[in-house]
This record gives sequence, structure tokens and C-alpha cells, in this order.
Amino acid sequence: MSKRTAIIDIGSNSARMAIFERSSRFAFHLINETKGRVRIGEGAYNFGGVLQEPALKRAFNTLEEFTAIIQSYHCEKVFCIATSALRDAPNASVLLNQIRQNLQLNIKIIDGKKEAYYGAIGALNYLRELDEAVTIDIGGGSTELAKIENGIVVDTFSLNIGTVRLKELFFDKKAPLNSIRLFIDTLLEKIPERFTCKTIIGIGGTLRSLSKIIMERTNYPLKTVHGFEYALEDHRPFIDAIVNADVLGLKALGVRKDRYDTMREGCIIFQSIAKKFMANTIITSGAGIREGVYLCDLLRTNHHKFPSNFKLSLRSLKDRFSLTEKENLSIKRVALSLFDVLQPLHNMMETYKYELGIACELCNIGIKLGFYQNNLHSFYFVLNNLNYGFSHQQKILIATLIKYQSNKLPLEEEIAPYKTVLPELKTLNWLSFLLSLAKTLNHDMSQEKIAFQYQNHTLTIETDKKLFLAREHIKQMVKPASFAIIIK
Repeated sequence: MSKRTAIIDIGSNSARMAIFERSSRFAFHLINETKGRVRIGEGAYNFGGVLQEPALKRAFNTLEEFTAIIQSYHCEKVFCIATSALRDAPNASVLLNQIRQNLQLNIKIIDGKKEAYYGAIGALNYLRELDEAVTIDIGGGSTELAKIENGIVVDTFSLNIGTVRLKELFFDKKAPLNSIRLFIDTLLEKIPERFTCKTIIGIGGTLRSLSKIIMERTNYPLKTVHGFEYALEDHRPFIDAIVNADVLGLKALGVRKDRYDTMREGCIIFQSIAKKFMANTIITSGAGIREGVYLCDLLRTNHHKFPSNFKLSLRSLKDRFSLTEKENLSIKRVALSLFDVLQPLHNMMETYKYELGIACELCNIGIKLGFYQNNLHSFYFVLNNLNYGFSHQQKILIATLIKYQSNKLPLEEEIAPYKTVLPELKTLNWLSFLLSLAKTLNHDMSQEKIAFQYQNHTLTIETDKKLFLAREHIKQMVKPASFAIIIK
């Protein structure tokens, strides 16, 4: 498969392009993302879906610049798909032929069920493991749903309601909200019963924008919208306020200017679907249709799913920035052994071994950027890039452990900005200490076998190694509890 692949998604509201670069068999990372507000569906819904000349011109100009970017990045493979506005347009062939002849770009118009499937594949592979959920992707011309059961997409559904469509048919004509809700509810009656679900995965611009605003209003400590979760009940009044607001009201509520003309429309669709499903948990996905198209090609021999226990962000970071992967796995083995041996002393939940192990694997990635303060480089790498397959709580915990992999332990005031998403300080201190001690015992990178025993408030370390450097370093370490360390 190509090392660099470009994915173009032409929607009713905007055209977007993502360029991915592979780093190993299943791992890759995003190297470019470009968006153009094409508004290809603008004016079409009052004319039987016929695309208007200004919109066609905007689409051509945008795609012309996309192709220049693709050539600059030397992409070896390009996928270009179009959704609702083009599949509804009687004159879609005009644009398709113009693009094919002048830009040598083939646009594939996909149906609503395929669009829903791509979005779900993107979210499913990028988010933490979910047993049951329904994805909702509110676009300009349509809204796509996909039902996930036991980690598999089992059904998809497409509704002919979207933000641009509602805007032109109702909001621009100042129709009462009750009549808009009645129109939406009538369409929602077509959704099969199996889609009813308490957990919604939000895909697309409207729901990501809503999550960003909620994060800002609640002073949420992380900035990454992917993986952000919230209880719908806590924010119903705010969503109601958006639906009922005018333009000045939207500004006061924190809505971005480029969302003024679609935010109310998107939120009223979201309200209606969430009410029908009696949903209570919303999970935001930064991945959607473009990622889904890429993954369907990348994972075409693997049922469009990553292998079991594969974590995209982890593998991608290690591919690009790990200098000592074997040594880090040795540190991981030592740290997990220490966790088990010192269990009577620290009394932490067994589940924390997972985050401790990941922290060991990534503890040195910052060195690639610069040796001095590399623990801080690693902290920021993890905080901003360990997004896929991990919850926000897992990500900030792993980043924090890496930040304090030294002689000192985290202090209350140092972790205060992230306190709401971190475990208690005692747990942080213990996990940080275990990582630091494991790293110290592997200071010479020899990866020799080490045995541990804890008895009578004493940790005994047995090894054939001299551990000359480690002995001196251990004397300087701050321990989270009172116990002795003896090396034999």
C-alpha cells in the first residue's frame, strides 16, 4: 500500500482533505489536513437539489488547490468521495466530468449507508473499546447513523436531514421550532428499533463544535476534543439555548462565527435523535468518514478493524520517536514486576498496570526532539498525540507518569490543572516511583534478569549485575512510603 494517501470528502457544507503517512504495517499518522467551505449544496434544496453555478465554481477551485497540495506531498494514492449534495443533484455529472477532465481526479459518489459505515469504522478504530453505541454524523444534507454491537458495525441508516437542508427549508423562512421538530420526528420514525442506544458517538462538525464549547464552558483541563465524554443531562439547557438563540445569542454562548448558520440546525437534529434514543452518554470522535475510507483500504484484509490489542497512537509514536524500544520493554517488565511485589504496600488497583506499562514504553520518546528536558518533551508528545484507543483519563495519567520519571514525586500543586481527570496523589506518587525505579535498574540497558522480594518493610533486589550506577541513583530517590531497598 502507498506510504502517503490523500482522502478527499466533498460534503454539502465543506470539502475536506486528509493526508496520511504510514510508519509500519498498520500504523500511520496525519501529516496534512485542509478544509474548504465549498457550500456545494447552497441554494440547491429550493431547486430540487440542482447544484448552483457559484457552488460548482467554489468546488472546482477548492479541488484544484487540493490537487496541488497532493502533488506537493507526493501522494501515491488518492481517494475522493462525495456525499449527500452530489448524490441528490440531477446535475452532479457536470462537476464530476469537469474535475475528471481538468484535474484528473475521479470523484466517487457514495450512498448514505456507505457514508455511515465509513464514519463508524473511523470512530470504532480510533476510540476506546465500546461494546454498544450508535454513531451520529450530522452533515449539511443528511445525517448518518451506524449501530455498533460488540465492537462491530451491525447496521447503518441515512436520514435526509442536515444542517444546510434545514436552514434553507425552515430556518431561513423563520419557521416555528415546533414545526421543525415535527418534521424531524416524522423522519426519525423510519429508524429501526435496534438503533436505540444510551451511548452516542458524535461525528462531524456540529457535534465536535458542541463538545469544544462544553469543554471551554466547564474549564475542562484537556484541549483534545477526540475522546471527550459528557453526560447529556448536564448540558440539555445549554443545547436548548443554542437552538433558541439568534446570531448575537450564539456569539454569547461561545459558538464560532463559521458555525452561526449551521449550529442551531445541527443541535435541533441532535436533540431529536438523542431524545428518541433516550441517550445519556455522548462520546466525541475526532475521526470520521475520511479516516474510515483510509482504514477500509489499509485494513481491507482484516475486516476493517485493527488487530486485537493494537493501539494506533502507541505504535505510531514508537515508530517515529522511540530510540530504545527493546530497552523500554525491559523497563516495562521490571515495573510490572515491582507493581506485583509491592502490592501489599501500595494497595493500588490492578488496572493501573496498563497505564504504567504504556508509560514505560513511551518514557524516552522526547529525546528525539532534544535530550535536555526530554521528560517534558515526552509529556507534551503523549498529551497531544496519544489520542487513539485511549481515554482522556488514561492519556493524562500516562503523560504525568512520564513527566515525573526522576528523583522527585508529583506534588499536589503541580497536578492541580489536571486534578479532575487524574487519580489521587498517592496513586500518582506510587506509579511514578515504580517507573523511575524500573528505569534506574535498567540504567546500563543490559536487560539482565532481576528478581524482587518484599518482606519486613524491605524490598530486596537480586541480580547478577553490579548495578553500580543504579545503587547511587536509588539513594537519591524519594519514596512514596517508608521501606528499605537492598540490592544483592
